[in-house]
Amino acid sequence: MRNFLQKAAAFMNGRYGNDKLNTFIWVVAGVLYLINLFVRSPILVVIILLLILLAVLRALSTNINKRLYENNRFIGIFTAVSDFFKRQYMKVRDFKTHRYVRCPYCKAQLRLKKRTGVQHIHCPRCNEDFRKNILF
Repeated sequence: MRNFLQKAAAFMNGRYGNDKLNTFIWVVAGVLYLINLFVRSPILVVIILLLILLAVLRALSTNINKRLYENNRFIGIFTAVSDFFKRQYMKVRDFKTHRYVRCPYCKAQLRLKKRTGVQHIHCPRCNEDFRKNILF
């Protein structure tokens, strides 16, 4: 067994390996596989196989710079999407106690205590002052 592990390590030397994009591809393939257990679609089988092939080829690639670039772009997009959904969750969670408004200058999203009427707001990002009428 030890000899096999040494050969596997020698084979992977200089290869890219696994990253967050590969993990995401494997998760998507797994979810599609679970969906396919109920749907039984041959098109879905082909898509699953292509995703698995893509993940394996990325892991075995020797073009490390290109794979790093792909992974960094994925992380940027994934972070933006996950941050959007986190902000939406916070808006729903804090609906009774806070209001969220955007700064008209820098477009930052600010969290204010729930008070109706005109509020004088100071943006901590751009240091600008503005007024906002909170209706409810």
